[in-house]
Amino acid sequence: MSKRSFHNPFLSVITSYAKGEQTMPSIGFTVLKDKLLDGSKKQTIRKLRKNPIKVGDKLYLYWHLRQKDCAKLGEVICNETFFITINYRPEFPTTGSPIIRIDKHSSSKLWEGDVRTLTDGEADELARKDGFKDRWELGRMFYHMHEKASDGLTIFQVIRWT
Repeated sequence: MSKRSFHNPFLSVITSYAKGEQTMPSIGFTVLKDKLLDGSKKQTIRKLRKNPIKVGDKLYLYWHLRQKDCAKLGEVICNETFFITINYRPEFPTTGSPIIRIDKHSSSKLWEGDVRTLTDGEADELARKDGFKDRWELGRMFYHMHEKASDGLTIFQVIRWT
């Protein structure tokens, strides 16, 4: 009796992922679903992962990841990444005063590489690409989501896709 050969494509992907040959990052969203679906949001800003997302990675976008109503929104290819820190004014929590600045870093390590503060226009453009009206709206949302990361010492990764 001969053994039948069985090919499982999912197992092949998982095996190559485990060997570091490719990555399969999932990104979950809880806001701005309409902008994700109509294609006007092609960027996300996330706290830096242990293994940062790289250009060329296939990204799996989900609505309400790890919840009962989880739904796959699509698969995209990462075409750009860079790192930022966000600095808030000390009185922000009580007054809602705006962020001081957004710095763009060339490295995922805080004290390595070049750092450049984004102009107001660049910060607004960054916010719009992420689905917000301007840097102030982005700043309020980020403070709400990452209050402890408001000191300018937490690295975020900007992830863009096609």
